[in-house]
Amino acid sequence: MKKVLLAAAGVILVLLLVRPPRSRPPVQVSRLALSTVVTMKVYAGEEEARPLIDRAFAEIARIDTVMSRHLVDSEVNRVTVQAWSGLAECSPELALVLERSQWFAGLSGGAFDVTVGALTRLWGFPDAVAPPAPGQVDSARALTGYRELTLEGRRLHLARPGITLDLGGVAKGYAVDRAVAVLQAGGIAAGLVDAGGNIRYFGTKPDGRPWSTGIQHPRQTDGILIATVEGVDLPAVATSGDYQQYFDLDGRRYHHLLDPATGYPTQGVVSATAWATTAMEADILSTTLFVLGPERGIALADSLESVEALVILAEGDHLRSLATPGVTGRYRFLNSDI
Repeated sequence: MKKVLLAAAGVILVLLLVRPPRSRPPVQVSRLALSTVVTMKVYAGEEEARPLIDRAFAEIARIDTVMSRHLVDSEVNRVTVQAWSGLAECSPELALVLERSQWFAGLSGGAFDVTVGALTRLWGFPDAVAPPAPGQVDSARALTGYRELTLEGRRLHLARPGITLDLGGVAKGYAVDRAVAVLQAGGIAAGLVDAGGNIRYFGTKPDGRPWSTGIQHPRQTDGILIATVEGVDLPAVATSGDYQQYFDLDGRRYHHLLDPATGYPTQGVVSATAWATTAMEADILSTTLFVLGPERGIALADSLESVEALVILAEGDHLRSLATPGVTGRYRFLNSDI
């Protein structure tokens, strides 16, 4: 009996000695970029991770010089002016982003539209404190329309002066994809890039747990989540919400997600989350679903391969959700408001 006990104790001791070490925490860096907070989290050693993270942030800064409407000398602003009077030649990556944007514009009947620059500049978010006059909205809306943009390869034309490109609904997602590409090219096996809610995961976490998505509560903006989602087998996710850039006036919320058909902020939907294979498409889709509304938005997402969606809408003082089949059953609400 003593021998058995000693043998058992020896086995326990060996098991304790060979217990696998805990996974190293990821290297995490957050910086201001793309007019938001961008966070990169990678599973690698510090010496390996830091230079690659710096390189990925440099790539994001480069994308900003191409696609930002806030930089006077950005490529998108330059070619916009050139395209008023003829064909403007744009870079291959700007052409790629515009081509994909136009595809979704046609698919959604114009709910997603990169020609809304006249409207977004008129409203002036994030600094807006009051709605513009109806006549101003009508004048700006007359200078929008995805069919007014012609793209032939890398050659771009806008139908008339004043039509202005705004890539705010796609550029962050594209920048996230490029940052992930830099990290992967450098040998990083797993991690994520998050640009203000535009997220792309890659690889497998060392502990084997699945990547999960936390969705912010649309009416409690101090970091409180309304839901968590696990098990959606798509690497990119983006959320658009009426709580990101907004002001409240006379009992109504005015936000930056404008419906190109009316020129005013979309009403009813408070949050739209889309999963896709790239961060660029997730970014486009979250805006598109928000503008389309819950039923039409979910129907569109459900019609596409490798796309899932969760839309939260307001009905009076209550919130309600609609989701595609691939998300249904995979999310858990953390708040009794819904």
